[in-house]
Amino acid sequence: MTDPNFTWLNPGSHLPEHPICAACETELTEPYGWCGGCRKAYCLPCGRGHFCTPACPANGCHAGLCVRLVLGGVLSETWGLPDGG
Repeated sequence: MTDPNFTWLNPGSHLPEHPICAACETELTEPYGWCGGCRKAYCLPCGRGHFCTPACPANGCHAGLCVRLVLGGVLSETWGLPDGG
């Protein structure tokens, strides 16, 4: 699949070496969230509330569903981040 509209589905090995949360600018350690659409890292609380664009809520998107967990340098196959305290 080489269509640029679908490249966010397969981020390959382009995860950041030293991730920083795109929302709160906290330096991240694993686990953290990765949005393939924005190609940005998020801490778990920020990732759970993330929308890629301002139009996402109006389009019926669910907050954080485009974010996947990074653990052990590997991107989860499951969409969304685990609930936490």
